[in-house]
Amino acid sequence: MRFCEFLSNMGDPAPQCPECGAAMKNQGKRGKGIVSLLGEGVVSRNYFVCETPGCGCHAIPKDKALGIAGTSFSPGVRRVAAKLAACDSFESSSDTMSELCGVYVSSKDIERIAHAAGGDVESGKQAQIEKTLTSVDMPRPAAKMPIMYIEYDGTGVPVMKSETAGRQGKQEDGTAKTREAKLGCIFTQTALDKDGNPIRDKGSTTYFGAIETSGSFSRRLYMEAVDRDVASAEKVVVIGDGAKWIWNTADDNFPEAIQIVDLYHAKEHLWEFIRAVFPGADKQAEAKQDWYPLLDEGNIQKLTHEMSMFVPGDEKSEKDLLREVNYFKENAHRMKYADFIKQGLFVGSGVIEAGCKNVIGKRLKQSGMHWSVRGANAIIALRCELLSGKSRLVGKGSRVA
Repeated sequence: MRFCEFLSNMGDPAPQCPECGAAMKNQGKRGKGIVSLLGEGVVSRNYFVCETPGCGCHAIPKDKALGIAGTSFSPGVRRVAAKLAACDSFESSSDTMSELCGVYVSSKDIERIAHAAGGDVESGKQAQIEKTLTSVDMPRPAAKMPIMYIEYDGTGVPVMKSETAGRQGKQEDGTAKTREAKLGCIFTQTALDKDGNPIRDKGSTTYFGAIETSGSFSRRLYMEAVDRDVASAEKVVVIGDGAKWIWNTADDNFPEAIQIVDLYHAKEHLWEFIRAVFPGADKQAEAKQDWYPLLDEGNIQKLTHEMSMFVPGDEKSEKDLLREVNYFKENAHRMKYADFIKQGLFVGSGVIEAGCKNVIGKRLKQSGMHWSVRGANAIIALRCELLSGKSRLVGKGSRVA
């Protein structure tokens, strides 16, 4: 095909040996079959060898220039395959590529390409994390932003049995079928609507995450916040569901931030308490009518005082119910909802809740799916990039379609 003829005729002069620096000698042409968005064909490239005694390095510089070193798929094919795989199953991605691009790439090759692309994105993230953590000075913000929100949560991803060996889980036999993916998002707010409700800035939401430890996620979270110029925010607000690891991470990275327990989760806890201590729908409705306003007001001292009066004396019930009472006591400073609303702040973690469903669930929790941690993290990395409006996928800027 003419496209491959053009690439074959491109010059590739003798390079210097990367080991000893000597000029490498041309050993003649070598053909390589490639699959591109313009079709399939064979590209002719010069093959070079270093003849310095004891060296013997070899190189095909055209492969590197064209972005096909170690692969027969062009950067354009890999870019499309990675984006499709981030959005749908490998099988469907293969079918879509054949239908829309007229190029056949098997589902297994789509999977390999996606894993490699996601791995490249993650490697870049890790390098950025190290650079951020070792930097002496925080970057100087160009301009102030009124409010930055940081939300994060965990959600289970179904994995292969080998990935849960020795881990405790929620199955009846105590084993686990999932691994927790930690997902975070950052967005900004600069205005209120006509009714005084906060408005999330359009296009300001970025996502990040992986199946990893809380410590590793904490490093990732800090880097992402720095990348979003957290130092320029007049207010930083962390919203979470009340899990202790969320607040420990916030304390470590953003000690001056306003911390808010998501109001919906707080009401879920309160409703579970009401259902446990009051028999019958009428009594439960009455308690809800009395206690929900106290929660909305942020009057946690009065709320927990009244809740404590209904904790029974039997040991098992007392332990469970006191745990709920303590949930409110420990988070009282994070439940000043009337004050937060007066400041024009969001009090719900709906953005990250939706993110867990859209970024993680929509792609990684489809029926019958079981992932390796490596494979899941590759797809998470790709989806976070795509849904954050970024374009650091494979092959950017390459000359090969």
